[in-house]
Amino acid sequence: MGQVIAAATEHGHDDGHHHHKETFVTKYIFSTDHKMIAKQYLITGLIMGAIGILMSVLMRMQIANPEQPNVIFEALLGKWAPGGVMDPNIYLALVTIHGTIMVFFVLTAGLSGTFSNFLIPLQIGARDMASGFLNMVSYWLFFLSSAIMISSLFVELGPAAAGWTIYPPLSAVAKAMPGSGMGMTLWLVSMAIFIASSLLGSLNYVVTVINMRTKGMSMTRLPLTIWAFFVTAIIGVVSFPVLFAAALLLIMDRSFGTSFFLSDIYIKGEVLAHQGGSPVLFEHLFWFLGHPEVYIVLLPALGITSEIIATNSRKPIFGYRAMVALF
Repeated sequence: MGQVIAAATEHGHDDGHHHHKETFVTKYIFSTDHKMIAKQYLITGLIMGAIGILMSVLMRMQIANPEQPNVIFEALLGKWAPGGVMDPNIYLALVTIHGTIMVFFVLTAGLSGTFSNFLIPLQIGARDMASGFLNMVSYWLFFLSSAIMISSLFVELGPAAAGWTIYPPLSAVAKAMPGSGMGMTLWLVSMAIFIASSLLGSLNYVVTVINMRTKGMSMTRLPLTIWAFFVTAIIGVVSFPVLFAAALLLIMDRSFGTSFFLSDIYIKGEVLAHQGGSPVLFEHLFWFLGHPEVYIVLLPALGITSEIIATNSRKPIFGYRAMVALF
């Protein structure tokens, strides 16, 4: 009888292991494990950061020797650096894409996506995020937006060149300048997908912190790192939808003839058929995110730093509740 039970138990273990066996694709690519997704965010963020740094180097080389031929420009920029001299339009594009990558794809998604995914479940005693599937979707939307942003560098008229704040009318009228064409459209599509990714991730972080804490882990016992990620996620949920709306309205102005941000536009003496809008409206919508973005970037670093200093100095954090209130 004992042998039968042992055999049945062993068979049950085999079935369980067989049922949960992961393939390379489910473990490393379409993973729902928070630690693997954190690594995916980290790798993608590092790649985007390297591209942003390369753009920064090219800009500084141009500033150091303006209008001087440079074989590096000719090799990397091709038609945008005839004879090794950088075209002014591609310089504006480098400024635009560099700023976009560093602010959104590295400091926002790269930092928060990596550390929030990796640390939140571990530090609150949860087995994983509240929704592993949404966590996976969030990363792959981020990856898709990154791919579209990089692909905009290779379009015929060049990437977006209206500055990372993309103020209209340069960003709203396709023939305003070379960087206002397809490159600008790809920029907007990329950012719309990026914002969807950020919203899914932020909602997941908030729900995980509220509902997935282990027994005895009250809100006043949360590490400051988790408080920082929690508040950052709330700020993102509140502010990113406004930029999403602004991007959609700008796409409509560009592609569907609306005039949310356009009024009395003249290009080479030609009056464009746009009435009733205001470029200032876009600026208000953009900076509704732009100001909180400072805290979205800063708070995770402050939370991590607080825990590291307290742990390595072997002293409890002074003024825990005051620090939480400041967050």
